[in-house]
Amino acid sequence: MTVSSEFVIGIDIGATKIAVTLADTEGRILSKTRIQHGRRPYHDVMPQLQATVAQLLSNESVKPGQIAAYGICAPGILRPEEGILCRTSNLDWRDVPIGPDLQKTLPCPFFMDNDANAGVLAEWLFGDAKGLQDVVYLTLSTGIGGGVIAGGQLLSGRFGSAGELGHIVLDAEGPLCGCNKRGCLEAYCGGHNVALHLQEALRDRPNHPMMRLPDVNGKLENLNFQTLRQGAMAGIPLAVALWDDVCLRLAQGIGICLSMFNPAMLLLGTAAVYAGDFLLDKIRVNLPRFAWREFIEPCDIRIASLGHDIGDYAGAAIALYRLSGHGLNPQPHP
Repeated sequence: MTVSSEFVIGIDIGATKIAVTLADTEGRILSKTRIQHGRRPYHDVMPQLQATVAQLLSNESVKPGQIAAYGICAPGILRPEEGILCRTSNLDWRDVPIGPDLQKTLPCPFFMDNDANAGVLAEWLFGDAKGLQDVVYLTLSTGIGGGVIAGGQLLSGRFGSAGELGHIVLDAEGPLCGCNKRGCLEAYCGGHNVALHLQEALRDRPNHPMMRLPDVNGKLENLNFQTLRQGAMAGIPLAVALWDDVCLRLAQGIGICLSMFNPAMLLLGTAAVYAGDFLLDKIRVNLPRFAWREFIEPCDIRIASLGHDIGDYAGAAIALYRLSGHGLNPQPHP
């Protein structure tokens, strides 16, 4: 990597926390920490983020001039070249200038991308997908995001919006998705929609076995993707039926991804990390219904190796990838 500075700062913005990482330009993570922001307003969180970056540098005796770039990732709608998070479903932040505000205290270039693209870059640079030319990553969270490495390059598309795999339409007459289309993969398998479906099915059934699960405690609002998995593993018929449907639809979406991109590896993150083989085994059983054997057999379908720590690598991965000469040029120093 031909950059004069020696380190990068990674910033991964999540629903309740921000992962902040210091890495060198060879890809070694030197220090990392997390800010629990509790969905506080942006103007309260940014000073803490700025102070955390300064503290990481101080702890490792790194000077500001040694930082080559920030890598910033977040879910939602972004204006990456401006460093602006326009909106996200998990935070009440609107049009916040994260990149420019970070530059006020540490004036170096920034790169920004969505969390799913950052996830596939993290797995490609640090995880099991290292060295592969064709990789697909699906994050199974509140919604479903996707990131694609094709021919050794992050697939960005004309406007940087390629890889929105959660909004592949599986059934045009299916359930309404948050994007206002019907039958998206996310509408069937995204955590928010799975929770809503489960809650609706049990709304008037307070004595149902699902309501007695330890993590539910009789409260409808506690029913979610993870409690569905728990219920299915316990053999509760309603949960088994819904889990089977989620796995079928995931197999359908994955089959489309295999046919479109012919990847060497497809990685499932976030909720899939908890589910493990209980999810993968059912997907593999259903997959031949949706993709040719020639696409399935060469593809290693597995749980993302970085697991719940992927946020510690994601922001740094964006910076390292862009600094290596891929994609957009960084912003100039302010």
